[in-house]
Amino acid sequence: MTNKVSELSFIKHVIISSIIVFVIAVYPVYIYADKLRIYSILCGYIIGLINAILGYKLNKLAFSRSVKSFMVIVFGGMGIRILIIALLLMVLLYAAKLDEVSLVASVFFFYILFAVLEINYLHRSQIQTKKELSPS
Repeated sequence: MTNKVSELSFIKHVIISSIIVFVIAVYPVYIYADKLRIYSILCGYIIGLINAILGYKLNKLAFSRSVKSFMVIVFGGMGIRILIIALLLMVLLYAAKLDEVSLVASVFFFYILFAVLEINYLHRSQIQTKKELSPS
């Protein structure tokens, strides 16, 4: 039951933070951005969101493994996800001709935002596991 609660908690935090960012950004983006920049920002958000979901799934898998496997899955997963993001950025910049600054800035922003949520989830999961294992 606690695993399901933490899963819903992580998803809830991602959704709430996304809504907050979009509510704050609607007016400036509407006033100052053209369609290409809006598409670039949305692509950056989607890349960040996919990265967060993949990271969450990998971290959930890593918690059921030994310490060595945990480290390999978490850090190896980070490296692979960074490479995938770089490849997606290259494709979107050169093939789709999206706005460079808007795309890279939004990917960077959402990567940092969702990484903070991911680290927070890892920390809370570790505390929860220690509470369940400690003899009280």
